[in-house]
This record gives sequence, C-alpha cells and structure tokens, in this order.
Amino acid sequence: MKKYIFTDEEKHDVQQAVKALENESCGEVVPFFARRSDDYDEVSWRLAAILGVSGLGIIALLSYTWTLPNIAYLESFVLILGLMILGYFLPVIFPILKRILVSEERAMEMITLRANEAFINERVFDTKERVGILIYISRLEHVVLVLGDEGINEKVESKDWEEVVKLIVYGLKHKQIGAGLVSGINHCKDLLLQNGFVRKSTDTNELSNDLRIKE
Repeated sequence: MKKYIFTDEEKHDVQQAVKALENESCGEVVPFFARRSDDYDEVSWRLAAILGVSGLGIIALLSYTWTLPNIAYLESFVLILGLMILGYFLPVIFPILKRILVSEERAMEMITLRANEAFINERVFDTKERVGILIYISRLEHVVLVLGDEGINEKVESKDWEEVVKLIVYGLKHKQIGAGLVSGINHCKDLLLQNGFVRKSTDTNELSNDLRIKE
C-alpha cells in the first residue's frame, strides 16, 4: 500500500474546515490520521507458518508419489526456510495483506485502543463545556471512529455520526482522504448545529485546528 502524503493544500483545507465548524458551533474538532493502528506482526508469523507447512506438505506428497524421488534433506530444509522467510516479509512489503489476513475483531480492538489513546493524548476531553470531538482515521484498516466528549454525547448519539464516517471512508477508498475528511467535518458541523451546539460570544478556540498525523 503506497504511503499517502497530505499536500499542504489538503492540510490547509482541513484546517479551514475545522475553523469554519468552530466559528459557527461551540464544538472543538480534532482530526487525527493514523497510517495504521497496529503493526499486526502476528500476520507475518502466521503467513510464514502457512507457507512453511504448505512447502513441507508438497515435498512429502511429491516424495510419496516418486515425482521427486531424490530430494535431499538439506534442500528440503532450505526450500521450507525460504518459503517461511518469504511468508514473513510479504506483509511487510505489501501491508494490504495485513488488512486482509488480520481478523476484524483484532483490528477493531487495536483501532478502538488507539482512538482512545488519541482522545486522551490530544486532550479532546479538556474543553470547558466538554464539547470536544475526535475524528480518528486508520488508513490501513479503512476504519473511521468519531468520539464525542460528555457534552456532545448528551445530544448526539453514536449512530448520528454514521454519515460523517461514510464520507471519510469514501475518501479513503478513492485516495482522496483530504477531501473526504473535509466533507466529514462539514457534515459534523451540520450535526452540531442541528442539535443546538451554536457558538456563543464567550467561546474561544481551545484546541488546535491542525490535522494530526501519526506515522
């Protein structure tokens, strides 16, 4: 999977979308982009084991049927070891294999954990009226989570963020992550205004408007 690099224009557009949201509503949005939520090293070991066992099975089958009657033990060992090394490094070279081979439960466990960590580390909870919102994007897994603080959750339910998630995921799948994120933030603004989170004259910008990127 090719590394996605945000252009300066995309970063500016995201920043302006956050600024527009906070100019009209009292919400504070933190957009957070992670290239992955975990390294999923177990996928490499699993694929190495699968290829190693498969190689051993093929050698045993061919030897049994006399197709390869004189295969040496050393040659067999080298072949199986080579297959295992190949299996280990394939997900490193092609990270998309991790998305395919890791279980949905395992991926969601790590995505939720990292999103909660980002919520705390970026101090999304640290607003006067508890109106912080984290938009967490995990690109490898094509998963987006929207986490609202206490003040937001009193009126906006988890299911209400589904359209925000759909807009951003669409951008992920079409390699237009910046545009998808801007669309998601704009819809987030509409949700806030619909639920009465209107900016007051006393409101100040409590959290940075910048896009956070975790390599």
